[in-house]
Amino acid sequence: LNGAPASASMDKSAKAPVITVFDHRGCTRAPKEYTGPKAGDQDDEMCVKVALSKVTVPEAKAAKKLQEFISYQAKGIDGDYTRAK
Repeated sequence: LNGAPASASMDKSAKAPVITVFDHRGCTRAPKEYTGPKAGDQDDEMCVKVALSKVTVPEAKAAKKLQEFISYQAKGIDGDYTRAK
């Protein structure tokens, strides 16, 4: 260890993973996207796409959710918040 400080920072790009599952079971179109080995079952007719996409939320909706989350912290989801003794 060389004693260098950690350089963690918050990602402010507003991007989040978006997972899309394509189910082409029974489709007659020949798959061209995947060229690896076949599984030999129905999984050969399905595909998963993962992409980073910018997430946009109206300011009013974000403020409403923030207040909701703050209320969870104040009262606790499972009952009133009590400080550990």
